[in-house]
Amino acid sequence: MSSKVRRVTRGGKEKVDYPDSKECLVLDDKGVIDWTKLPDDTVLQLFSCLNNCDRGSLSSTCRTWRILGASSCLWQVLNIRPHNKCDAAAAASLASRCQDLHKFRLRGAESADAIINLQTGNLSEFSGDHCRKISDATLSVIDAQREKLKSLQLGPDFCETISSDAIKAVAICCHHLQKLRLSGIREVDGDTISALARQCPNLVDIGFINCLSIDERALANVLSVRFLSVAGTTSMKWALVLEHWNKLPNLIGLDVSRTDIIPNAVARLFSSSQSLKVLCALNCPALKEDAGFVSNNNPKGKVLLALFTDIFKGVASLFADITKQERNIFMDWRNSETRDKKLDEIMNWLEWVLSHSLLRIAESNPQNLENFWFSQGAICCSICCRALKRKFKKGQLLALLLL
Repeated sequence: MSSKVRRVTRGGKEKVDYPDSKECLVLDDKGVIDWTKLPDDTVLQLFSCLNNCDRGSLSSTCRTWRILGASSCLWQVLNIRPHNKCDAAAAASLASRCQDLHKFRLRGAESADAIINLQTGNLSEFSGDHCRKISDATLSVIDAQREKLKSLQLGPDFCETISSDAIKAVAICCHHLQKLRLSGIREVDGDTISALARQCPNLVDIGFINCLSIDERALANVLSVRFLSVAGTTSMKWALVLEHWNKLPNLIGLDVSRTDIIPNAVARLFSSSQSLKVLCALNCPALKEDAGFVSNNNPKGKVLLALFTDIFKGVASLFADITKQERNIFMDWRNSETRDKKLDEIMNWLEWVLSHSLLRIAESNPQNLENFWFSQGAICCSICCRALKRKFKKGQLLALLLL
């Protein structure tokens, strides 16, 4: 065993018992290389470049590679979204490898039920797609077993069966929570939001997407929040929003896309909040119908992203170097050698909110948006979705192809 592998396994408290392998390859009498005698470090590096399925297939080559393929350093991130489902049997086979799992991404409520069988006490990020049928009981068990959880994301499908009680359980169990994004919750009441404010002091990113009802007044108590999205949420009480949300001292980004927000509310949010930098308001009919607002919507030092504004120009204005081509702003940011942590947080959040809202808009395909899709919508949606590795649904892809 090489010294590097020995250090990795010792740090992960993993017992490894297999014969030492040679550190170089040689030809046998017939001129054939025995690939199973590759150095351990090389095999680990090879495994790290493969997806889960290919890694499993290659691990079956020999006993040594099977043990190396189960090394905890290879199983800190697990993405099973490409697979249709992960049942209890599959979860049981993965359990021994996932003790040090940090990030887990899955698809479907059945896969979410199966995660209960994984002993992932060190899990920090949990993301589930198409979990419409996930229950309160499943979510509560997931949270109770993973106190170190920092990020919980369920969507973009509506999670209609999740109640406020389950979200309150998240607050009680996961004190390290920093990011909470849920879609399609029927009601997020004041007690639940107050529990998040009390129990999760590091909660900086909240997304209550496509909800039927949220408590606007209680959200003002989450003083740590920096990014807030209520996109697609109906029955928003904008008077309460204007009265209380300007008291959020750290709020940088606000997403009100696909809501009935009015121009006066946008103007007052910008003027009353000292910290607010970016307001995303895609497909808000009341804004587009106000010709005066459309022609004069450039608050100094603030950025408004809407269907009638230049999204790329708005995002580019966040950077000190404005000489770069605006259409390449996302690519230039990702390839930049100098990093700004605060700006990185804004850009990562913008990629998420833009991709989510643009895909929803494409799926519903409202009228009279041809110019928007041709000029910037299609390319912006493609860039953000590609960055997040988000797949198009059949209806969304068809809508874009028709345009």
